[in-house]
Amino acid sequence: MKLEIIDNFEKFLTLESVWNGLLKQSAADNPFSTFEWCRAWLEVFGRDIELLILVIKDESGIKGIAPFCIKVKKIITFIGYPQNDYAGLIFGKDSSGIPDLIAQYLSENKGKWNKVILDQFAEECSQIEGMGEALKKYGLPWRSEPSDSCPAMLLTDRDAAKKMYYKRNITSYINWFKKEGEFRYNIYTESEEAVQRLDDLFAQHIYRWKGTSTPSYFSDEKMKEFYRTFMKYLNPRGWVQFSSLTLADKFLALYISFEYDNILYLYKTCYNPDYAKKSPGQVILRYLFDYALEKNIVEMDFARGDEGYKERFANAIKKNCRLIVYKSGMSKMAAETFHDFRYSKFVDIVYRNKIVRGMKRRMQKLMTGSPEKSGLTPK
Repeated sequence: MKLEIIDNFEKFLTLESVWNGLLKQSAADNPFSTFEWCRAWLEVFGRDIELLILVIKDESGIKGIAPFCIKVKKIITFIGYPQNDYAGLIFGKDSSGIPDLIAQYLSENKGKWNKVILDQFAEECSQIEGMGEALKKYGLPWRSEPSDSCPAMLLTDRDAAKKMYYKRNITSYINWFKKEGEFRYNIYTESEEAVQRLDDLFAQHIYRWKGTSTPSYFSDEKMKEFYRTFMKYLNPRGWVQFSSLTLADKFLALYISFEYDNILYLYKTCYNPDYAKKSPGQVILRYLFDYALEKNIVEMDFARGDEGYKERFANAIKKNCRLIVYKSGMSKMAAETFHDFRYSKFVDIVYRNKIVRGMKRRMQKLMTGSPEKSGLTPK
């Protein structure tokens, strides 16, 4: 086998015919690793990174793809990070030799990178173990650690799931909306209409988070461009489930999900805060749940993040993992010392202290001029 470097967008496009087929054989199969998602991300954010896709071939064709890029400070990450919820290496069940070639490249090209941070491996993904053995063989220090929590609703027991979604208070909210006027649940299947509705999602998300310490990241035009671009490529494949609740001409809530391989990935939502007391966010989840049952979907994946509403409607909590590769043992030791301190019980107590948090917010405001410029974004 040999390794080939894909370092520009035009070469990346030549992989379209094999990318998703190989992904289907991979343990990392998910919508955020598809060719379409990566293409959308590169078209919008590609100017800010250096492409470094490692393609492993033998005489019969492409056997593996490591979808990497190099970001500021010479950090190697997955393409799509941090907008993706899951990631991984793309290769089939027979991965023999592939991790070794990736590790060998990293070992022989230390001048190109300062650190490798491969985040959002799914918890059950075995790729970290295989890469760890290969990295050790080539003398590269590494470690893995838990990353984000990923709540999910497994739909194997439908009756138990219905008890969570058919709570009395949610039914009362639905009845209240129906009495108020023309109340509808809408699904946007046509690409043109879905793209138009994105503007409503942006506007409502900005309105929802206006004046808070975590303003909407749709205030950034580049983020809007990214959503329009992935909609253009993923929606025609039938992978986008874009829905809303409306009351007459008002949007109560909107939700972008990805319907992929019989799993519904709940990606981005917002609701109208003017109706917060009637919980439109919970109501739209009821309709999404009904949709999942109708389509025989086996899992509703709330994706990464531990927001309270996810825990109320989830019956399983998965953990993503990250793999970090260092140039030297000293670099690894320093990073581990900092990590142990940062996540120590002492720091956790201090971080949660109301006085300390208040001081932190005031410092951010003084340094940036206003909370809106702090760079913080809501989930």
